[in-house]
Amino acid sequence: MSRITPGPFFALVLCLLIAATFAGLWLRVRYQASVEREGTSLKTLEGAVLALLGLLLGFTFSMAVSRYDLRKQLEIAEANDLGTLWLRTSLLSDGGRVAEQGLLRRYVPIRISFLTDGTDERLLKQDQQQTGALQTEMWRVASAEANVRRDPETALFLSVLNDSIDDTEKRTAALENRIPSTAWAMLLFLGAVASLIVGTGLQAKSIVLRILLPVVLTAALALVYDLDSPRSGLIRVHQQSMERLQHSMGS
Repeated sequence: MSRITPGPFFALVLCLLIAATFAGLWLRVRYQASVEREGTSLKTLEGAVLALLGLLLGFTFSMAVSRYDLRKQLEIAEANDLGTLWLRTSLLSDGGRVAEQGLLRRYVPIRISFLTDGTDERLLKQDQQQTGALQTEMWRVASAEANVRRDPETALFLSVLNDSIDDTEKRTAALENRIPSTAWAMLLFLGAVASLIVGTGLQAKSIVLRILLPVVLTAALALVYDLDSPRSGLIRVHQQSMERLQHSMGS
């Protein structure tokens, strides 16, 4: 699901669910006597399938929201760690402080770009390479400082620098942690089955009533997908904390 184009995909999902609903209408007309005779059983089956669909949809929505919240928390955590790192450069020697502050002024904009460059693989690879190079250089400067000054102040700086480097992998892992494709497949399957059963049991021939479930279900699926798409969705984690940090650093 990570490489699909949402607009055309969910338009196709809507068409398939509507088709399933009208397939149910065809079954009702074709086997009218059987459908009316088994009306009670059909209603029971309809309720069970809709309940299962609602349960699975609620579960996947909860997964998407929890992942969104985690990405937001990690954005704040990285901004806090980098802000602390910036403040602790004052504990270094003059040369170390100037070098580390210069590197941080270059580092923070790249970290913001990595989270806002969308799905452009070329830009993302470039951001990752620049991030790694700057982390290596910051660690080299800090290590040189520690070799000269073996004091608690330098140890404090190294500790928060290590945390800042760890934040990079945590945020990358959070971006890659998506709802499994099997869960999406099950949702689509249950949605199609539910539309078919509802279409079979619905006595009214109103087109509006017959497309209501497909429209609502497709909208719900699209919302879950959007929450689960940190790079391409409309609902994204904005980088206000990182941007405020960048502004405070004068970069």
